[in-house]
Amino acid sequence: MFSSVILEKGQVIAMVRYELKKVFGSVGGKIALILYIAVLALSCWLSSTGALNVEVKWVNEQGESEYGPSAVKKLREAQKEWEGWVDQNKLSRVIQENQRINATPEAKSDIVQQNEIAYSWKQGFAPIRKILNESCSNGFREYDYYTADRITAIDEDTFYANREKLLRNWLYDETDGAYSKYSESEKQYIIEQYKELQTPFYFTYYEGWHQLLENAGYIPSLGILILCFLLAGIFSNEFKWKADAVYFSTLCGRNKATSAKIKAGFLLVTVLYWGAMLIYSLFTLCYLGFEGASCVIQWQFWKSIYNLNMWQAWMLALISGYIGNLFLAFLTMWISAKTKSTVFAVTTPFILIFLPSFLEGMANWLDKILSLMPSHLLEFYQNLGSFNILTIFGKVFRTLDVSIPLYLTLSVILIPMMYLEYHRKRA
Repeated sequence: MFSSVILEKGQVIAMVRYELKKVFGSVGGKIALILYIAVLALSCWLSSTGALNVEVKWVNEQGESEYGPSAVKKLREAQKEWEGWVDQNKLSRVIQENQRINATPEAKSDIVQQNEIAYSWKQGFAPIRKILNESCSNGFREYDYYTADRITAIDEDTFYANREKLLRNWLYDETDGAYSKYSESEKQYIIEQYKELQTPFYFTYYEGWHQLLENAGYIPSLGILILCFLLAGIFSNEFKWKADAVYFSTLCGRNKATSAKIKAGFLLVTVLYWGAMLIYSLFTLCYLGFEGASCVIQWQFWKSIYNLNMWQAWMLALISGYIGNLFLAFLTMWISAKTKSTVFAVTTPFILIFLPSFLEGMANWLDKILSLMPSHLLEFYQNLGSFNILTIFGKVFRTLDVSIPLYLTLSVILIPMMYLEYHRKRA
């Protein structure tokens, strides 16, 4: 009996290996794997350069921009000098130093390079200056880079209270769309999330986590399109090649083919996703630094209703991206089994990922539906700055809080659906 169990496990492993060989054995499979590696390389390059977002640079004493590891080191050292709780003392120091620099000839000069020299002296406290602009803004959705230059003093309590004050003004302004967009219970829910944020903030250099999170959506969103291309034929190819009769006439084909295909798909998504995200994480943090994991995400998303630090946001981004990948992969495989069509199976993920960007903003009710699309899981971090909320049976939820358990459940449901669908077709 023991030997028969070992033999059966060996057959299952052999079947899974056979399915993976079919996936990567073709020219298309090899090209897809190369493209997946290219997406990983692109993500690493973007995180180290900030090419599509804020560049990781250092402006030297001559007003010239520097890039690379030496620039990262200088920026880290400058911001570490301002490390600590952003309390009354820290706010006063920032405002005084900002005023002192603004009074220099370099800051008052009409020459751009002279202005860059003045900016170089502000790099250490630039993130604190940024949220001063946010706190003292004239409106919730307004931002003026020079607001901090007009501030001569600010009370710590006022600094943090302004966040909720501007939110209330926005939610209850009858001339603004937010007034009719959210119900009273939804408005109170958003306000409560703001109240729960712990203050004062702690500041330290956090550029590594910022860039890590900022560019984290490329591997889950572009990578899954490549993976779905690989998986689209995992159930339909036997029918496409007219080999189903031979395949299902074998003992393993009859008894283990369906489960082997499901396991191969699960293994492919899991290994490639987690492998890529691990490499991306280590590359980015080793290059830009591990410091700042405990900093709140409000340093980047001042208005966010999610009270998370950088580390928590990254863990949730990893989990949500994986769940989104699993769902789209299993859905592709189920459609492949259902329709026997590789083309239809590979098209579906494209529609689900890109459709929301074309339909958003058309109607409030439609936006609520679109906020539950799997594309929001794949770009988890970017959606932390949104106000997507839902009311379900009288209870208010943030959509990301709903999406993660929803798509995890749907992914689990798709497993028996795939098995029954393909098992019935081979019968």
